[in-house]
Amino acid sequence: MKNIFYYFATLLFIALTTNSCKDEAIDSVAKPIILPFIAEKLMADSYVYGQGQATLLTDLPNVVAIAVDTVYGMEGGHGGKTGFDTVEILKTESTGIPDLTDIGGYGITFQKFNKGGYKVSTGANIVIAGPISNPGPTSIEGNYKRTSNGFIQEIKKVFDGVYIIGNPGGAASVAYLPYLLYNYKNTSGGDSLAFPVQTDLCGGGLRLVSPTAPVALTAGEYDAYPPIISNTAPLTLQWKVFEFPSANNSAVHPDAALCNWGHTAIRTFEKQ
Repeated sequence: MKNIFYYFATLLFIALTTNSCKDEAIDSVAKPIILPFIAEKLMADSYVYGQGQATLLTDLPNVVAIAVDTVYGMEGGHGGKTGFDTVEILKTESTGIPDLTDIGGYGITFQKFNKGGYKVSTGANIVIAGPISNPGPTSIEGNYKRTSNGFIQEIKKVFDGVYIIGNPGGAASVAYLPYLLYNYKNTSGGDSLAFPVQTDLCGGGLRLVSPTAPVALTAGEYDAYPPIISNTAPLTLQWKVFEFPSANNSAVHPDAALCNWGHTAIRTFEKQ
């Protein structure tokens, strides 16, 4: 008994000594946080409209996603281990609908909270394109095959001369994100492609430029180096993918790949 008393007394002394020497600062011990997750996304990643054509609230499914938490459970959830594991996220539960009458790129977000107060969210990209006054004579909508790897790229028409392209690098491993590609009538009455700097999947900037474009210019300076269109059969589109630290004309091309694509490869697409 005496040994046992001595053992616990020693432990108490160590504990008191440790506490008396302990820094009063906040503990740096990591504590686990249980986060809910999106088990299934039922809406598209992107929605693209011409100005005045947006039907987003009709196009979204009533249930945009399914969220799950098997530890805390979800607010308003049902079933599973906790009895509240699974919850539907409804299209009426967005954090706000952007003004879809203005040309530009937008995002819409939907969110739920678990019973521990932690948030899960999902969303979609929205692009509103405007018409142009001088569209090129050739309609370029359709499917295109990248000649180097057989990747099929669809280019969708929004207005005359205004198109949507979802994977300008032609890489199967890269997620779809809608970008605006324009075909203007040039001074000779022919076609002239344009791809202004736009936000890429990593939050930086993206431009499509001529295969002969130099590196290290600003995004705005690449206006002088547009992508190439050839009307000889089959209709062929050709460009390099240049990335920038941000999506503005003053951003400088870093002579490097920043997000998804190497910047030296020439991408050639033939219409099918």
